[in-house]
Amino acid sequence: MAESANSAKRLVKPPLQDRSRKTLNRLVNAALELIAERGVEGASVQDIARRARASVGSFYARFKGKEDLMRYLEVRLWADAREAWTAALESNPWDELSFEDLVANIVQVLIEVDRTGARQRRLLESRHGPGATSDAGREFDAALSHDVRALLMRHAHRIDHPNPARAVDLCIAVVRGTLRLRALGGLTLDGAELDDDQWGQELTRVCRTYLTGSMDPGDGKRQMDFFEIWG
Repeated sequence: MAESANSAKRLVKPPLQDRSRKTLNRLVNAALELIAERGVEGASVQDIARRARASVGSFYARFKGKEDLMRYLEVRLWADAREAWTAALESNPWDELSFEDLVANIVQVLIEVDRTGARQRRLLESRHGPGATSDAGREFDAALSHDVRALLMRHAHRIDHPNPARAVDLCIAVVRGTLRLRALGGLTLDGAELDDDQWGQELTRVCRTYLTGSMDPGDGKRQMDFFEIWG
């Protein structure tokens, strides 16, 4: 069964006092910092406690062991991502956008949602094996894909593909897969590390071109079949 935000609470002994809550927050923040710096294996209980200015005993007063903390962090980070996505979904005027702008906005929001805690999420998921995704991650991906598919399929008549839903799913997979690789530092283009805006431009271009079968409007180039770019 997929772990939810509620199940995360069962992985930690709930703090009853303000001092205990602050200690828990310091332990969580210290663990996230160390994971980003050294990876999961390099974040020992002793180092986490030291970074948090807490005792090892205070760690075990809240978690049974390191793995419970890792599971807690994993679920919490994906819950934060889900919350950010829901907020973006509710605050953007999707119905007012053209298809081209809709694709661009979706890509940009996906990049923004993925940014916070992305590296830690990927490193935590690496505990499950190469390319594996946690239950919380799969739950998030499923919800996000459902929402993005619903937005883009409102414009199914603009999608130049015999199976528009399949084309949309592929674009989602390309964007999400690219962001996963980027978070782990394993992806550059032309030997360069792109910033968020540059990744947004490139991924938007890929999705627009694939979905519509033509280059972006107004870019001064002739329209071409998407697969021409692959030679």
